[in-house]
Amino acid sequence: MPATARVRLAEEAELDLLGAVYERASFHPRLAAIDRFARAALGGEVFVAERDGELVGASGCAHFGATGWVGGVAVVPEARRAGLGRALTEAAVARLRERGARTVQLYATDMGRPVYERLGFVAEGTCVTLGGPWRPGRRAAGVRAARGDDLQPSLVVDRQGTGEDRAALLTALWPESALVAEADGEIRGYHLPSPWRPSGATVAADLSSGLALIEATGGLLNGAELSLSIPDGNSPAIRALQARGQTERSRVTRMRLGPPLPWRPSAIFSTFNFFWG
Repeated sequence: MPATARVRLAEEAELDLLGAVYERASFHPRLAAIDRFARAALGGEVFVAERDGELVGASGCAHFGATGWVGGVAVVPEARRAGLGRALTEAAVARLRERGARTVQLYATDMGRPVYERLGFVAEGTCVTLGGPWRPGRRAAGVRAARGDDLQPSLVVDRQGTGEDRAALLTALWPESALVAEADGEIRGYHLPSPWRPSGATVAADLSSGLALIEATGGLLNGAELSLSIPDGNSPAIRALQARGQTERSRVTRMRLGPPLPWRPSAIFSTFNFFWG
């Protein structure tokens, strides 16, 4: 009979091994790099499940003050049905609670959702991923490359849209290839590319600014496939993209543990990823 697995903090040298763990669990290996970034820049932590000296699971978290996210919860097939998914989630939640997060969030697959429900997480709708080759349309008016001094007004837009203080995240990556939508001298939205996946975060105060940012980012792809994950609460954006030939590829459930946040789904035109929203 195999030994009982234990969940513990990941050691620094083990972060390089997590890509293989995620692959064995049928997740994308890039989650290992996201784990590393969350621990280094977002006040997060990484946990592993170890059995007989072998890593058989992982989870991570990112901390944004009063809120936090759990992500990358994965267990290899041969170690499932032993409570490790629950234990890895509980470890990440406990760390976020220690650091002051009152509301903890995550995106759940159909397989993971029952585990999170048993821990008290409640559903807040779904997030739909749309994809397909991008067909350029009209020029995106009012969109330009971001500058350093655009960060603070973009943080205001982000907080109003997400209900969270994600200054650590945006500051760590700004401006890189970021774009902003501007009208009458006011920043109305931003797009910040992700180092780990196509597209990135797009948050805007209104529909026209959000769609203009998507148009601008899609125009940079030279015919490559665009991938956007949008809350179902932003149905106008979803319909507009479907009219442009984008089709649904997958969907996950947004869940929270703790008080609801004053977020605006209609302001989210693309999540950064399924690790921290």
